[in-house]
Amino acid sequence: MNRIPIVIADGAMASQLEHLGFKMPNGTPNLWSSSSLISDIELVQRVHRGYLDAGASVFSTCTYQLTLEATQSEDVTRNLFGKAIDSLGEVVTKAGHSGCRKLLSLGPCAVVQPSGTEYSGIYSHPFTHDGKPSFEAMCKFHLSRMELVPEEDWPKLDGVLFETIPLLSEVTAIRKAIKQFQQRHQAIKKEFYITMVFPDGHLPGQGIKGNNGTRAMTTMDEGYAVVRAVLMPSDGQADISGIVRRDRSFSGDAVPILLLFPDGGEIWDGGRFIGGLNVGEWCEHVEGALECASKGCWGSIWVGGCCNTSPSHIQMLHNIVSELNGP
Repeated sequence: MNRIPIVIADGAMASQLEHLGFKMPNGTPNLWSSSSLISDIELVQRVHRGYLDAGASVFSTCTYQLTLEATQSEDVTRNLFGKAIDSLGEVVTKAGHSGCRKLLSLGPCAVVQPSGTEYSGIYSHPFTHDGKPSFEAMCKFHLSRMELVPEEDWPKLDGVLFETIPLLSEVTAIRKAIKQFQQRHQAIKKEFYITMVFPDGHLPGQGIKGNNGTRAMTTMDEGYAVVRAVLMPSDGQADISGIVRRDRSFSGDAVPILLLFPDGGEIWDGGRFIGGLNVGEWCEHVEGALECASKGCWGSIWVGGCCNTSPSHIQMLHNIVSELNGP
């Protein structure tokens, strides 16, 4: 295997909170796992600690579904962003792990749409216009979320992770939003990352493969930010070899990072997760994806888990990656 650096990231937040006894709210939109920041911040920190103890060194905040639409209050939204950032920072600081990356997690427009929309890519108002995705509405949504992060909390972060984006048009809207944010806040210099969702090896309903997603994020276009990276197959059982094996002839100004965060072996059937792999089977599946990824041309590979993964998944993955990275 080529010695492309492989870094271990954390796993799911919501399912781990539920495992620890937290009850998720109902309704749309809602804060989902981010509601734990109001009443159970200790549980959030237990989840972070569990992944840190399992060997992760890249962590995302408990803010995937934190939106103004859910809180109906700018002050509450800012306060919860601050609590999420501080809670992660406290865990990392107490553990004495200086090399950890702390990323702000921001989900897609789907987080204010009915459950599972990130797997279908079928948006409704306000993110559509005349039956097509509304670039302007998506750009405004993502820019406004970044603007609600308190200015004093930005130095505590290493970057921003936009997660499970189902549409190429939304990727472009995010890049536009990032560029506008950078122009407004020139003192805030962070890395920005985008991951896309590929439930069956393709973007939902679009038949678009991974390399096209890479190009959509990393090509130079005036007025659009270049982000570091890039892909996240979200079906824990799909054949993802075509996504992770990046074409070596790709010519971009930024060398992409591969973010490989598969679900815990389940398949989304449009209303719920079904099936599943045990931890060992899941790790074998991910190890195969890493072998394919090593034949690509990535700057590095970050590998962790998405929905329904746990510290047990990350621990076993850490052991595998330690062997692959070598001494």
